[in-house]
Amino acid sequence: METNTTTEVLDLVQAWAAAELAGDVDAYGPLFADDFQGIGPVGFVLDKDRWAQRHRGDVVNEEFEILEPHVRYYGDTALVEAIQRQKTMARGKDASASFRVLVVLVRQGEGWVIANVQLSGPLIGPGESAPWLKEKRGE
Repeated sequence: METNTTTEVLDLVQAWAAAELAGDVDAYGPLFADDFQGIGPVGFVLDKDRWAQRHRGDVVNEEFEILEPHVRYYGDTALVEAIQRQKTMARGKDASASFRVLVVLVRQGEGWVIANVQLSGPLIGPGESAPWLKEKRGE
């Protein structure tokens, strides 16, 4: 794909990150497709309105950034895989971490919109165990 298209796609991803950082509920309207779905790091699925409403008291971001984005294209669909790093309070608890994020964008008219965001993580270092893994107990 041409450089201008990649710039448009990455600019839209950065606009989403800026809306997340600011907690700007109104900014999501033009960024997201009408049938947007967001999948959080523990598996919850939210539509466009519910994703935005997280910022009405439940989620406060002090830092929110997208790092190391890689873009792939499939016709009128762009996949952006990156690392999302946040310093966040969610429901009064520290939810600061880094996650692997996949942002799916689709061409709509002359521009792009975000159709899906999926987070996985939090990321752990090589050799570390995931916090949900439990030791097998002997019988």
